[in-house]
Amino acid sequence: MDALAIAHTAEAESWSGDGVVLRRLIGGANNALYRVETGGQVYAAKLCVADGRRRAAREYGALRLLRAAGLDIAPQPVWLDESCAILPFPLVVYRWLPGEPLDSSPASHQLAALLESYHRMHALRQTDLGSDLPDAIFHWFDFEPYLAELRGFLAQYGAWLATTEPDGRNLRDRLACLVDRCAEALTTADVEPGRDSFPLHLCRVDPNLANTVWGADDQLRWVDWEYSGWGDPALDLAELRWHAALAELSESQQAWLRENYRCPEGDPGFDERLAAWDRLLATRWPFLILRWLWSEHHGPDRVRLTHPSGDPSVLRARLTRFIERAERLADSERSVQNDRDR
Repeated sequence: MDALAIAHTAEAESWSGDGVVLRRLIGGANNALYRVETGGQVYAAKLCVADGRRRAAREYGALRLLRAAGLDIAPQPVWLDESCAILPFPLVVYRWLPGEPLDSSPASHQLAALLESYHRMHALRQTDLGSDLPDAIFHWFDFEPYLAELRGFLAQYGAWLATTEPDGRNLRDRLACLVDRCAEALTTADVEPGRDSFPLHLCRVDPNLANTVWGADDQLRWVDWEYSGWGDPALDLAELRWHAALAELSESQQAWLRENYRCPEGDPGFDERLAAWDRLLATRWPFLILRWLWSEHHGPDRVRLTHPSGDPSVLRARLTRFIERAERLADSERSVQNDRDR
């Protein structure tokens, strides 16, 4: 920890001394990740933003839970320190996983391994394990907080977008329309998202392929569990469909994931909730891209230990693309509803 504190304070990309070799890794949007070699062992040491989410403790707890359940889909946890006595941020340490992340278009056997990892994860039920792991981040078990977030995004970033050229006002208006249509769909849907209305399962929340590790043993494992916890597997599955990191999957690959996902037993409302989460997440992702675009012009939107960088022109094109796919989903659902009403 002393060596890590020295390297972090010096903002060094690499550091060595006293039998320790450190290298800071690129990537990530919130935390500072280091590869640490010492005593013939290799570890990953992650400094986490200190906030109400308790990111380091959440990740450490999820890794311990997976280890206790015998699931080899994550690294072995080693250490948790939230004292901030030596380092200025909470720290979680786990064994380094050798391998490479999946690219944006995984091979069929890799996609199958990804889905199987979700099956194994979603097989863990809170009622069976009695773990003190908290609810997953972004699992509010009520539609209104999600809609309030969307309205907040629109108020915070939409006004700025409307001032930009060439089509900022039009994009802002289309986002506002998406929020209104999403609100109407969710508030009129016969869906119960409440915490006590279905079995809670372990959820990752974050399916970013950059956090996968494809090992030499042809096994898929995941790192970065700081959002994980108990939640709705239908929401976790919807995130696989709409997350920006999986946007390059083909329609046939996305269809394969849906068709081959094994719904948890004892959850008759799964499909209805999945449709609601699809609508919400398809609407939410353009706003996440807008927030990133805004940050490229104004600086980080919140405390981050690593600032993700992006080309504004690329982000703007992606914003338009994500608005279009959310509109297509909304239009298709309206068409289906109109057919039912006839």
